[in-house]
Amino acid sequence: MNRKIHFLLILCCLAFVCQAKAQFNDPKTLEIGPHVGASYYIGDINPAKHFWQSSLQYGGLVRLNWDNRWTFRFDYSRATVQASDEVVKWRPERALNFKTRINDFSLVAEFNFVEYYTGNPKKNMSPYIFGGISVFQYTPYAVVGGELVPLRDKLTEAPLEGDAKWYEKLTYKDIPVGLSIPFGVGLKFALSRHMAGTVEWRLQKTFIDYLDDVKGVYPAADKHALYGDYDLTDPSESYKPGQQRGNASFNDWFGMARVSLTWKFNLPDGRGCNLSKF
Repeated sequence: MNRKIHFLLILCCLAFVCQAKAQFNDPKTLEIGPHVGASYYIGDINPAKHFWQSSLQYGGLVRLNWDNRWTFRFDYSRATVQASDEVVKWRPERALNFKTRINDFSLVAEFNFVEYYTGNPKKNMSPYIFGGISVFQYTPYAVVGGELVPLRDKLTEAPLEGDAKWYEKLTYKDIPVGLSIPFGVGLKFALSRHMAGTVEWRLQKTFIDYLDDVKGVYPAADKHALYGDYDLTDPSESYKPGQQRGNASFNDWFGMARVSLTWKFNLPDGRGCNLSKF
């Protein structure tokens, strides 16, 4: 009888230890879901106004919750950024405009300021910061009479002079892919045992200056790009060759404000007992 009691006590102790360990050392989880929000641009046409002429952005994400503090996330964003000299009024006499479509793939690390675990009532909300790297494909257009005119193959600026280095060639307007550094802040919160939401603001510092197709100087008069009678290079027809068209000293940025909704999946933790109710 004593042996049976001892055996039952040992089993109870083991179960308690496993329960406590699973509860206080929350296992790794995976979260998958969509996001939606607004995207905007900062650059030669709009150098300072955040959220000006914002457009719809949407996509999806996969988040690996490594522990209560660190998360690694891969996400895809389909975004549109646009601006017009006539609307922004930074240089309205230039009369340039653009609309660029972006497909962005990013990998970022998130750091929670307080311990967070989806489904744990004691760890159900945390502000966070994040940073990482992204690769994006982009296609710039000019808006002419309500139509989108592709600008990538148009000579809207004078060719760069001299022999450029290989890494400088990666920033030319005929290269459809760019790199950026995404970073920002957000708030995550658990909605149920398996569902979570986030509110997030992110900025992306790019290494290109042609999101808006504006960087250098005006080309010779006979080199202007035309769309019918519309001068894509100089719509106002008031600039001379060699005059400054954009600021080549600063690359373009784009940003997003968005919300996401994710569903949590538990991952095997290899500990042999995972009795967590979460």
